[in-house]
Amino acid sequence: MRVLTWNIRAGGGARLDRIAAAIAAHDADVLVLTEYRSGVAGGRLRAALAAIGYVGFSDTEPPATRNGVLIAARVPLPRVAFVAPHVPEPWRMIAVRVSRIRLFGVYMPNLRAKIPYWQALIDAARPHAHRPALAIGDFNTCRAFVDETGATDATGYFMDRIQDAGFRDAWRDRFPDGREHSWFSHRGNGFRIDHAFASPPLAKRIGAIRYAHADRGIGVSDHAPLILEIDGP
Repeated sequence: MRVLTWNIRAGGGARLDRIAAAIAAHDADVLVLTEYRSGVAGGRLRAALAAIGYVGFSDTEPPATRNGVLIAARVPLPRVAFVAPHVPEPWRMIAVRVSRIRLFGVYMPNLRAKIPYWQALIDAARPHAHRPALAIGDFNTCRAFVDETGATDATGYFMDRIQDAGFRDAWRDRFPDGREHSWFSHRGNGFRIDHAFASPPLAKRIGAIRYAHADRGIGVSDHAPLILEIDGP
């Protein structure tokens, strides 16, 4: 099973056709798209994805003009739920079971506003650490001097806390000395903020994992998609 997560930037806008073409080229089975928006843009995106074979869609919708998460799959999806209904914008984190995997789709806010989301995600994910589970999306979080050149993110310690809860940074495990950035600021500073955290039973099934930097480089979005392969059902 191939899983792709991608921040499509403010709902996609006029780039939706190019986004859909890029997704078709990556041929993923499951999509976790962040900065998804409801309304006209959301309808156009869902229609474009349906045209290339996606039949299951999360039914949680962010309010108009707000950014959230869309999960899409090539199979029908069971009921999708908010991970934490009590956080200010619950549509930023949703959960569903896909092919025996508990999948958490995540789009964290910026700066310290993300702290309650991180705490809620860890609380929700911890009980699934001994079963196949994956928390994936845009976490707006990175390790100082490792996933960014400096030390601007004051919440990077949550990268350790989710590991303490039993979840592994799948890309970092594969590339312990790697330096890649999934997003760049207007100043040209690079950050690896799009992540996949896997429970141990799932981590051992992950094959190839990579960032598709070309999609960001040609301006389809300002983020690079993260794509991983999971062996078995």
